[in-house]
Formats: sequence, C-alpha cells, structure tokens
Amino acid sequence: MEATREAIESRLLELLETKAARPRTVRYIPKTVEEVVTGLEHLFAREAIPARARNVRRMGGGASKEQFVFDLEGDVPPQFARCVLRMDPLEGIIETCRAREAQVLRAVAGVVPVPPVLCVDDGSAMGQPAMITGFVGGVTKPSASTSGPSGVRATMGDRVGAALTPQFIRHLVSIHATDLGSASLPDYPRPRAGTTDAALWQVNYWTKVRELEQIDALPLLTLAETWLYDHLPVCEEPVLLHGDYRIGNFLFDEDSLQITAVLDWELAHIGDFHEDLAYNFEPLFGTRNSEGELMAGSMFPISQLIREYSALTGRVVDPKVLHWYCVLTSYKLIGMNHASSIRAARDGTNHQNALLAFLASCAAGMSDTLCKLLKGHVE
Repeated sequence: MEATREAIESRLLELLETKAARPRTVRYIPKTVEEVVTGLEHLFAREAIPARARNVRRMGGGASKEQFVFDLEGDVPPQFARCVLRMDPLEGIIETCRAREAQVLRAVAGVVPVPPVLCVDDGSAMGQPAMITGFVGGVTKPSASTSGPSGVRATMGDRVGAALTPQFIRHLVSIHATDLGSASLPDYPRPRAGTTDAALWQVNYWTKVRELEQIDALPLLTLAETWLYDHLPVCEEPVLLHGDYRIGNFLFDEDSLQITAVLDWELAHIGDFHEDLAYNFEPLFGTRNSEGELMAGSMFPISQLIREYSALTGRVVDPKVLHWYCVLTSYKLIGMNHASSIRAARDGTNHQNALLAFLASCAAGMSDTLCKLLKGHVE
C-alpha cells in the first residue's frame, strides 16, 4: 500500500464503497426469531455443523448489531453449547467486517480471554453478514451500577475497579504482544515499521468516512484533518490493536472479579500502540476523581495506565505521539457519531435508531474535547 492520502486498507475501503452505492430508500426491518432460526438452519447445513439451534431469543447490548443467544444441540464442542449471533443491520455507527473480526478473535484466542468463534456468514444464509461465537458469561458493569449506553459513564466502584484494573492493563499489554509473524490475519495489512503508514492509513480511512457520510459540514473536523496530516507520527513497531479497548467492551464475573472476555474487536487493526492508550483519554469513556483527574473507565487514573503499561512493556510513551492519537480518537469518534450514526438513524437503516440518535448528540461534548486538544491541552 503506497504512502499516499488514498492508502486505505482494501477490505475497509470495499465496505465503504459498497455502502455508498446502496440505495438510500431501503429501510431495515429487524429479524424475527423465526427468520433467525431458518437462517441458522441454512448456515449450519452449508458449514456442515451437525447441530440445531434451540431457544433462540433476542439479546441486549451492542450499539449497532442485532444480537441473539441460543442453545446449540448436536455434535459440537462444549464451548458452543450456548452461542451468540452478532448480525449486521443495513448500516450502523461504523462499517466493519464479521470475517475480519473472526480472524482477530481466532488470532488472540489463548492470548487474552475472548469468545470462541464457531462460524461466519457473508450474508448468504442469514440475509446479513453475521458471526457466531460461543457464549461467555459475565457482566459489563456491577449489577448495582448505572450507566449510559455501551458502557458510557459506567461506575465500577472501588472494590471492583481495584480487582479489574491490573487485568485490564495486562490484557492490553498481551494484545500488543501478539506475534504478528505467526498470527493468521490475511485481511490485516501491516504498516511498515519506521514510517508514518500507521497514522496515515487511519487518517485516510476516517477522512473517507467523513467524505461519504457527513450530513453537514463541521469546520472543526476540517481543521483537525489538516492538523493530523501535518503532524503524522512515525511508528517504529506496529502491533495488533484492539481499537475500542475500554470499559463496556469486556465482561467480568461478579463473584470472582475476573475478566471473562474481551469483546467488540471490529475496529481491530495493526498500528501504533499509542492509539489504544489514547482511546482511554476520551472523557466520554471515563469519570473524574475528587482531584479532578480523568479516570479510565472510572477505574484508575490515566496516568496509572501510562506508568504501568510502560513498566510492563519497556516501551517509552512519547507525549507528542500520544497527543496526536488523542486528536485522532476525537476526530474518528465525532465522525462516527455525527456522520454515520445520524445517517443510519435518519434513514431507518438500523434497528436501534433511538440509540444512534442519542450517540449523535454526544458529538457536542467530543467537539469540546477536540478543541482543547487542538489547542495543545491534553487531559
């Protein structure tokens, strides 16, 4: 892939172009349980999976995916006795690939706790692209906690936070330590070490999202885009990134306080480790302690994340590179919420239009963060 402003990961570009070519008059109708059962029958027959779905029911969670849980009866391994179906609607907050997500889940199995992958459908059986994994028990927040959608403003509490914090940091370190030489990730191109590829590809992609999906002009994003291109940092050692590593995207057992699964890998890619760190600097995903310091997911100060990550990996966190990726984080989150979410909610191409409309309203607060970052202020 050439180091130009047109350089975008091919599979991601294909998804965006397919979406852009889709007629805007088609509305999405959520799948019924009966439709899901029929689709699973076709999928299992095609994949030669000797099993049958029972007790299919809709499952909560997921900002823009239809989710169902069901029991699987037949000759299957124990980890698939109960399964989860994650299926794409017509459009959502982001365009991602279930086959790509399955690749990364298989690559990190044994590295960090993740749901096991049973199979993937390109849409020919289920009607929409889908992935089926084994069910993993756990919660995303304590039962007594309140929060907004997708883990936003969730409060873990001192006891839970103290237990989960070292696991949260350790799993991030393990993800970044994934052996890219042995991992089977055919749909994940690797940026060249010692170049600006990792940063450039990200700006190119999110700028393309804006170009294709923006409802109205946001001069702030145009300013941020220019700044990002003008200050592209070099990535010396590309690593596997989760891309959405935060509270709300992992499960834990309330009794043992052990993380049982890291979820939502659809934004995973290969890039600069600073990017995953910077994601936790977004105030939307945190709270502030009594001293006013930003807490990552309400669990620990972000300064602790940098300190302990550096100690565990030996990597030196460059404040300038971290700042660049904080700007990128704001840029892409506003793009998701102010462009893609609004389009999907407006056009009825998603089953959770109310949720997407709410997420679109978060762009105001994120814009304030981006303004501060562009002035050189990092929380």
